[in-house]
Amino acid sequence: MKNRLRILRTEHNWSQAELAERLGVSRQTINAIETGKYDPSLPLAFQIAQLFDSSIEEIFFPEEGAMFLQPQSLKAEQLLKSPFVRFTPKAVRVIELAQEESRRLGHNFVGTEQILIGLILEGTGIAAEVLRTFGVTLENTRAEVEKIIGRGYGIFSVGIPFTPKTKLMLDFAVEESDTLGHYYIDTESLLLALLRVTDGLAVKVLKKQGVDLEHLRLKVLEVAPRGSDIQIGKAIAAQIKKGGQYLGETPIDFTSGEISARFCALLFAWVEPRKLGHVIGSSTGFQLPNGDVLAPRISFVLRDRLKRAPRVYPELVPDLVVEIKSAFDQFAPLQEKIQRFLELGVQVGLLINPDERTLAVYRANNQVTELTDEDKLAIPELLPEWELSISQLWPPAFK
Repeated sequence: MKNRLRILRTEHNWSQAELAERLGVSRQTINAIETGKYDPSLPLAFQIAQLFDSSIEEIFFPEEGAMFLQPQSLKAEQLLKSPFVRFTPKAVRVIELAQEESRRLGHNFVGTEQILIGLILEGTGIAAEVLRTFGVTLENTRAEVEKIIGRGYGIFSVGIPFTPKTKLMLDFAVEESDTLGHYYIDTESLLLALLRVTDGLAVKVLKKQGVDLEHLRLKVLEVAPRGSDIQIGKAIAAQIKKGGQYLGETPIDFTSGEISARFCALLFAWVEPRKLGHVIGSSTGFQLPNGDVLAPRISFVLRDRLKRAPRVYPELVPDLVVEIKSAFDQFAPLQEKIQRFLELGVQVGLLINPDERTLAVYRANNQVTELTDEDKLAIPELLPEWELSISQLWPPAFK
């Protein structure tokens, strides 16, 4: 990591040992940060920025000028391991607002309650929007916080430290980001993490305002954009490092998973004995000429285009792609994803919606046909004579 820490330390005529003492860390830590061998934790980065009356961006990203870098400029290992570089500008702003709130109250710490206020004050992120829908207001939140912790004496140390619960929350934010499939940490990850610190004051303040915490969490999960599964994060990071994109899947729920298995089984049962081609599930990737990785939920490739299954990603676009809406998905992005597939050369795209028990068929000529339980799916241009009753897709209900 490029940084100006050594320059700033020299300008203040401090040795590494003196700076380490002011920050409460070892001299070896300072040396590792200055030489780029160690990325500071977010709390330590903020403490350093406060000490030098500067911004994190100016110290640690003097050339890029932004806390949150574009994916193409990040190293693969940074995407997966370093929460420091993964914070978006909105998430950084939340932390800054939380520190300002601590100063306003005259306290020498940033607790989960200040983070909650920071999420509200930020105002534009997903967290702020969801909190508004649950009737959480800045006025009521501040009032409840002051009732619990009161006001301090306004004696500030070099940096306002994070409480142990807040540090735990930041660790949880990394986990929540990974669960959402994001290479970044935004306000929704912070709010989800905040709710996991069940003995924190933020949770207590939310309960005081009558918020159902489980419903709040489910709402955040509903509106938060979903990224690719963290289990394939290394492949994603590798492609981003090359300047490509990852057009992958979102996490799948139980019902959607069973539908996926049923569709694959029914299609495979027709394709395999006739040796028509390859049926691929589990979001297997396809390598595109520009470096992108295409990963539909289910795909099919005609045998004439892929005579033998490769060990790694085949360098072609599949003939058929299938997406299945999960409980975590928004419908519109899936429609856009199908259209993107068609633009890349896919002949037919299918979008299965378990909520409405429908299957939409998309073709390159912008023709869209919606099928219901009474209909049968046919794809004569790829699978002559094959038919599938839509009613066969849905999981059975056992008595």
